[in-house]
Amino acid sequence: MDNTNPQHDAEDAAEALRRLAQSTRTLDDPSDTYWVITDLAAVVRRLEQVIAQVQAAHRDNLQLAHDDQGKASTGQVQALTAVEHLRKAGQLFGLAYVSLDLAMGHSGAIAWYPGTNTTAGAGGRRPRAQARHARHDDEAREAVRPGTRSVGQTGKHAR
Repeated sequence: MDNTNPQHDAEDAAEALRRLAQSTRTLDDPSDTYWVITDLAAVVRRLEQVIAQVQAAHRDNLQLAHDDQGKASTGQVQALTAVEHLRKAGQLFGLAYVSLDLAMGHSGAIAWYPGTNTTAGAGGRRPRAQARHARHDDEAREAVRPGTRSVGQTGKHAR
């Protein structure tokens, strides 16, 4: 039996995002930005799914909606209004995902050099390698469209 509690799971997600907001106040290694964007895209895609499911719950249970005084008509108007606002939010998350996906492509094309060096030949130093993502599970990969660049062993991007 699946032991889930949407309220507790939403609280956990909110706390994880609070920690992320705290940890990204300063990014000491700019190559970390690519992986943050990648995971944010996954978060946005999943939030879009959750919004659609909450929207469906409001719509599919319309007959159960009442206001605090027990009036069905008022409760149903509130439920339908929530459905419309959730639909709009879902659309915005869809647009956010597209923008994050584009940002991910551009961020993944950057070779970050240490300090003020901007050429590989200057002082013989090579660009800082992109951060290697610790998680390679199916959930992380589903947010990245096919053909997105990944980081090779040398810090250069491979297709």
